[in-house]
Amino acid sequence: MRRFFVLLKKELKEMLTWQTLIPILMVMVIYGFLGRVINQEQKKQAVPQPITVVDLDRSQTSDMLAGILAKADFKVTTITEGAVDDIVRKVASENGVAVVVIPRGFEAGINERKPQTVQTYTILRSFSILGMKGTFNLDAALSAMNEYVGDTYIKAGAPGLDPAIVRHAINAQTFVTVGAVSAEGDPQSIVNVVMQQTMVIPIVLTLVIILAAQMIAASIAGEKENKTLETLLSTPIARGALVTAKMMAAGIVALISAAAYMVGMKSYMGSLLGSSGGTSGTASQAIQKLGLVLDLRGYVLLGLSVFMGIMVALSIAVILGAFAEDLKSVQILIMPLIMIVLLPYLMTMFIDINTTSPILKWLIYAIPFSHPFMAAQFIFAHNFTMVVAGIIYQFALFLVLATVAARIFSTDRILTMKLNTARRGLRAGGWTLEREGISWRIRRK
Repeated sequence: MRRFFVLLKKELKEMLTWQTLIPILMVMVIYGFLGRVINQEQKKQAVPQPITVVDLDRSQTSDMLAGILAKADFKVTTITEGAVDDIVRKVASENGVAVVVIPRGFEAGINERKPQTVQTYTILRSFSILGMKGTFNLDAALSAMNEYVGDTYIKAGAPGLDPAIVRHAINAQTFVTVGAVSAEGDPQSIVNVVMQQTMVIPIVLTLVIILAAQMIAASIAGEKENKTLETLLSTPIARGALVTAKMMAAGIVALISAAAYMVGMKSYMGSLLGSSGGTSGTASQAIQKLGLVLDLRGYVLLGLSVFMGIMVALSIAVILGAFAEDLKSVQILIMPLIMIVLLPYLMTMFIDINTTSPILKWLIYAIPFSHPFMAAQFIFAHNFTMVVAGIIYQFALFLVLATVAARIFSTDRILTMKLNTARRGLRAGGWTLEREGISWRIRRK
């Protein structure tokens, strides 16, 4: 037993280097920094954005439309003369967000009940979600302008009738229901906050899985290249204990990675929801009531799912690393694992698992890395059964893969297994899998 712990200490010492610890610590730092940055940017977007109105009509109606823009969180600057193209270029150079041109004869046309055209120039500098917010506000302001003109028509045609009753004969009190719980709130605001959680989780998780897999595969390849693996195999230590020590050391590193990931996630969400600049008070209360924040049970389940996903990736990396001839070949061998990780990441981002076809649904479920990607969505939907089932499936698959890895390390095949490209005098190259002097060749045509 003492030899096993010496071996485990040796593996941990090789894996827990500054090269591996710094990225783990960076996960926590980046998450907290990301939450604060998004929060600050949302506060900036809450400040009235500069917009220029080119009022060529100079009428009472055009003045009223400029006032509507001011109520829509715009800082309005009115210009009554000049070439429109020159004005647009000047506003763009001064970081304005839009230019609205009210033509001559606008009020006269409105009074004659004729449709009028208002030109809008939206100045795009960024295509991010926050960068496009000014565009959405401008659309809302234009809708308010139409309502104002419509109210004018109603008042003229039916004196004494409140236009608001005509336009809003039915008022909607919006509620959002998750499971058996309902809360009053704006669905779009609530969905935006949840999406910020569920979309960021897979991104960082993908990086953690790839980092952990490359770490253990490089460890095995380095031992083969430096001939230290032969020394390890010749020591009076059971081969099963050797692979167990490697997997346990990698598991400890994975556990540290998962813990850092969860701490960073909590910091991210705390920064995102902790200020009124990021989320309105009504939306925050609705999110809390609906349970769309991770409690202790949620963090535990998400952490276990993340941990098992990393362990499955590590077991695959051990098997792939056994075929690595040197450190240079690790990147090529790990590429299939990276593809398997990225496939469910992209699929779960764009596909609704609840409405997709049964074949595609089970294909997604069969990929072990889909479960940590979807765990947060299931937790927010209070579908804890699917999260637990995913953890059990990943654990069972990990046992199978760990057994395969142990079988590989139990013989001397680990010293001769390699995957390389060879030509052997032939024009057509191919992939050659070599093991104990036996060669299989797949020719490229």
